[in-house]
Amino acid sequence: MEINFEHKNDIGIFIKDNIENINNRISDFKDLSNYGVDFDDTDIKRHLSEKLNSESQETIEALIKRFEELGAQKNQIVTVSNEYVLYKKDVERLIEADTFRQLQMENSEELQNAIVSTILDNSELVETKKKFIKRALKNITRKSLYLLLQNGFQVNINHLESGTMTANGGDSAQFLFVSRAILAGFNCSNVDVRSSRYDSVIDYKGHIFKVQVKGISSDTISFKDRDRGGRGIDTHNERNRGKRITSQDCDLYVAVDKLVGLCYLIPMKEIDPWSDEEIKSVSVSKMGEYLENWDVIERLYQEL
Repeated sequence: MEINFEHKNDIGIFIKDNIENINNRISDFKDLSNYGVDFDDTDIKRHLSEKLNSESQETIEALIKRFEELGAQKNQIVTVSNEYVLYKKDVERLIEADTFRQLQMENSEELQNAIVSTILDNSELVETKKKFIKRALKNITRKSLYLLLQNGFQVNINHLESGTMTANGGDSAQFLFVSRAILAGFNCSNVDVRSSRYDSVIDYKGHIFKVQVKGISSDTISFKDRDRGGRGIDTHNERNRGKRITSQDCDLYVAVDKLVGLCYLIPMKEIDPWSDEEIKSVSVSKMGEYLENWDVIERLYQEL
């Protein structure tokens, strides 16, 4: 379907005219300046986000009910989004949050006990050790289950603009790591110079280790900086392309899962031999040996 430019001077009406195209491929709206349109895909997403945030509770409930009427199938999110003239990713987040809210209401001591029993029943521990650990296991299950049933840490509940939230999200990952490192017993602090190729430092046994921190919310890690984007930035210019991260930049690369705070502590010299293609997107399933492996810091020290 071709883009309808009839109301190109009114972003609200323009979006309504083109909502199906927008939800089909938002990238088609990245630059329409040649057609006399003075807004882009970022402006469109911002407008739709603000529209959703301003909707009444009655409208939100009707939207969710409509999704349920369509069978609560993920492929119907775009149908609901088009009907209500909203961005499909915003609607997906809304429905997901509402579903987790319903799950959270089902949290109970019985559910916690069932999880503890399942763990112990499937464990090879001897009965005496099961009894020994049961109380501590139940306590940590209660805390973890609360986080699980709300889909991790709450994110952007104040509906900040996406660009601002992206920057803030990076800062939050950095602070999460520093907090985790200090809690683990390390002397760790932030680096305030934003142009630095590392974000934090760890002073361990008199040696300073440089640490680059990246927040992740998906199941992949990239050892490459993000490309610079946004209005007025030439994405084809080499200076705006993300650079590969190497051991020349930092000793330790830490990927912080922003949903739950888990840390992957990865010595950069072990990644240096990888090809440029291999480092672009790495599944966390391949990084299991580095998950919460704080012993890596001692290993780096021993290898000096």
